Amino acid sequence: MKNKILLMGGIGAGKTTLKQRLLNESLVYLKTQSLDYSSIFIDCPGEYLEIPRYYHVLIDASFGAVEVWALHDATRRNCPFPPKFATAFRRPVIGIVTKVDHHDACPDIAENNLRKAGIVGRIYHVSAKNGDGIQELALHMSRLTSQSE
Repeated sequence: MKNKILLMGGIGAGKTTLKQRLLNESLVYLKTQSLDYSSIFIDCPGEYLEIPRYYHVLIDASFGAVEVWALHDATRRNCPFPPKFATAFRRPVIGIVTKVDHHDACPDIAENNLRKAGIVGRIYHVSAKNGDGIQELALHMSRLTSQSE
């Protein structure tokens, strides 16, 4: 059964860093070059969201996932997601605002952008750097992956 979580977001949104934090790995910056399948996550390059001709790759990858996590960098003012993009997926989509601890963070703008992208459910606010919100998201991940096994 599907037990993976698809991570999608713009370039630099913190997808790989969040994955490393949730899996208790060392936080090392790595540029994701292609779809990366780990034990729990499908990590997508940010270009797949920022270049519209790659949208189909994200949608196709979601069929191997139990849930889609849409990440938005709290320091980014513009929205990398097209309006109502979350409705293109046949899996639940949750929102995650990253980098909430950054001095330039505007989590309200990021959350509003995720709502415009069609996220209707829960939106988590996290910092992989200092751990804000990670425990709650890890609990959600644990429930999600144990249910789908």
